[in-house]
Amino acid sequence: MLELIKRIQLDIMLSLSSICAIIAFFIVMTGMNTRKKKALFLMEVGAAILLMSARLTWIYNGQTTKLAFWMSKINNFLDFFAVIIVLFAFNLYLKEMFVEAEGLTTNLKRFKINDILMALDSICIIISPFTGLYYYLDENNTYHRGPAIGVCFAVPLIVLIIQISLIVQFYKRLSKSMRLSVLLFVFTPFPATIAQFIFYGLETTNITIVAMAVLLYIFDLADINKTAVMSLRAIAANEAKSAFLSNMSHEIRTPINAVLGMNEMILRESDDPAILSYSENIKTAGSTLLGIINDILDFSKIEAGKIEIIPVDYDLSSLIHDLVNMIYTRTDAKGLELKLDIDRTIPKLLNGDEIRIKQVITNILTNAVKYTEKGSVTFQLKWEKSMTVDKDKVMLKVAVIDTGIGIKEEDMEKLFSKFDRIEEKRNRKIEGTGLGMSITKSLLEMMGTELKVESEYGKGSTFYFLLEQKVVAWDELGDYEQSHREQLKNRGKYKEKLKAPDARILVVDDNSLNLAVFKSLVKQTLIQTDTAESGDEGLELAAGIKYDMIFLDHMMPGKDGIETLKELKAHSGNPNINVPVICLTANAISGAREQYISAGFVDYLTKPVDPDHLEDMLIKYLPDEKIKKDTGDEERGEHKEVPVIANEGNLPGLPDELKPLAKQDKIDVSEGIRNNGSPEAYMMILKMLYDSFDDKLNEINGLYEDENIDDYTIKVHALKSSLRVVGAAAIGEEAQSLENAGKKDDIAFIKEHHEGFVNNVRSLKEILTGVFEPVDESDKAGAQIPEEKPVVMKREADQYLMDMVFAELKTAAENCDEETIQGIIGEMEDYSIPKAYATMWDELMIAVKSSDYAKITEL
Repeated sequence: MLELIKRIQLDIMLSLSSICAIIAFFIVMTGMNTRKKKALFLMEVGAAILLMSARLTWIYNGQTTKLAFWMSKINNFLDFFAVIIVLFAFNLYLKEMFVEAEGLTTNLKRFKINDILMALDSICIIISPFTGLYYYLDENNTYHRGPAIGVCFAVPLIVLIIQISLIVQFYKRLSKSMRLSVLLFVFTPFPATIAQFIFYGLETTNITIVAMAVLLYIFDLADINKTAVMSLRAIAANEAKSAFLSNMSHEIRTPINAVLGMNEMILRESDDPAILSYSENIKTAGSTLLGIINDILDFSKIEAGKIEIIPVDYDLSSLIHDLVNMIYTRTDAKGLELKLDIDRTIPKLLNGDEIRIKQVITNILTNAVKYTEKGSVTFQLKWEKSMTVDKDKVMLKVAVIDTGIGIKEEDMEKLFSKFDRIEEKRNRKIEGTGLGMSITKSLLEMMGTELKVESEYGKGSTFYFLLEQKVVAWDELGDYEQSHREQLKNRGKYKEKLKAPDARILVVDDNSLNLAVFKSLVKQTLIQTDTAESGDEGLELAAGIKYDMIFLDHMMPGKDGIETLKELKAHSGNPNINVPVICLTANAISGAREQYISAGFVDYLTKPVDPDHLEDMLIKYLPDEKIKKDTGDEERGEHKEVPVIANEGNLPGLPDELKPLAKQDKIDVSEGIRNNGSPEAYMMILKMLYDSFDDKLNEINGLYEDENIDDYTIKVHALKSSLRVVGAAAIGEEAQSLENAGKKDDIAFIKEHHEGFVNNVRSLKEILTGVFEPVDESDKAGAQIPEEKPVVMKREADQYLMDMVFAELKTAAENCDEETIQGIIGEMEDYSIPKAYATMWDELMIAVKSSDYAKITEL
């Protein structure tokens, strides 16, 4: 039986050694670019030599020819030595695997012990043919075990035991597939060695070791493939994140564009000091909010290290005011004292990256307030002359001192770690991601300095840094608060950088409010401005009118800005084929500029549109002969005073018509009134929604039955917004879920929830029926005649107001909303219509009286 097994194992040796040789060849062909792959290659080569030499040893054993004697001698030596090669390669493989597993060191003592043991064993193997220590061959070329054969078996087993201890210790750090393969490699030789030691003539140890080497390669290959799949998924997830950030950037920045644009009109046109003060605070808060959004959304810039330091001239008093204004509300809310220690001799006008400096100090101040429950926060700003050769530079010394919880010495390293917060359990109520200090440290390093910290646990901390800035003018800061008050008081009226009455531009944006803001921003430049609300409408205008510049919004339904530009450039007879086209976008993530320039735009403007940046761009791209720069006040014309109408009282109480909504749970009336500003406005919006329910539901149902998921998603999105505005938040969330499913093409979800959503909307209409039941004529007869409104001196409506009115009338007419139309007309009774619009206004009034919505939209 044993002889039969010996013969079978010779065939097994040949097969396994051939497999190992093929694997080694495959590793070479695919590239040995890592130490781990080199270790695998050495292991497979050693395994192939091991079995091939063992097989030849048994074939030539007992033969007495000279060839047989030398073949036995050489192959016995290779057999023993190849075992060491395989074990050494596995030891090296483990080292590299542990390095990959969270960067464990390769210099563990147990690895060194293994290397020493294998080196000693190698010496014994080398001297064994001459001394018979492990084995010897008699005069008949027959193999015999030597006196130290037990050592030969023991050393590999000790090495394996040490390797087992390492694997067990770091077991959880290895991938699941690799755990099994390395454990099999180190455990299976034990029973095989015992069997070989007992039954002389078996090669179970060598065969088992080689089989495990083959299995290890298979598992390693599977692990590499799994890693590759995960890498592809990570890339796909990163692309999805980028797309999400791009969309979110657009969605958030678009309304901010309207807010800051309207606020800019207040700053330009108001003379009231109180209103200007409020408006300045809106501008500061809006700009801060915009900065926060940019930091949150633009992950790609942070991760890729693409944040740029852009030096500009800035007024230090304004920067300090913004910082103090921002932090005071936080300290006041927590009952903390805000102390200011600012050197009044600091040069006032400096050159540096004002935005990044403000961001850094804001992060430090905010952090101080977060971790201070009582006492004070001190903002300290000192200066000294720079030690450099440049005499026009100073060194700002910025420090923030708090009486907060302080930082333990062992927690200092966590301070600048991403997404990590100190004493998480103790500070669990403190908001924040833990990114602030990490970003602050990176920004300061980019500006050539570093953030330093001194802290005593339980008593407070001091964060400080030195920052070199160029001096624009050596005027002293003085009392910065008084300086800023004077600046606000004497704030010059907006002064446009150019006038270009002969220039004509086209602005294309699907949002009518954005168009109105844009026209307002260029109003005083006297540039003729045409607008279009879609790509097709813009192309139609561009086909017949020669413009000097064209502004295209990027994200529009139907044709987006890039598609519109391509079609514009494709028509050879188009008069605007060589006209500069600017992209309007709320996409502020990294790579946006490259995307738009490569698409054919000459430049791009981010929303909210910065007025100065816009005018700079107009100067840059409009024909020189059409621009008049550096306009003076004499060209501006007389500023018209706007009469202020006194407040006639508080809003009336809740109308009786809304009382039927008091005992239901589908609409939050108080939320609806809050969203719309007043009960009257709420009633108007509620009536608009009530009247449009049937049409909207019929349209949504039709699209659902046609399985037109794209348009279905758009209509559900529109209804969602209306539901939320009136306070029907729960049904609005249902609409949100359906909209999300539509965007993912999750038809199963839509089919499961569509009917329930429609029924809930219908039940909402039934509730509103009690509010909007028709009133009998007999009831009207007894109604009191409302008091006449007091006569108010009419003032002429300007172009901005007319644009807004036309946009609102158009929207109301498209929705067949008679009540809104009448409300707009009623509001315009306080204004006189400019001569330029008189004819058109008369035509509109005729169309309004006859309820000709198509004509209103056309006009």
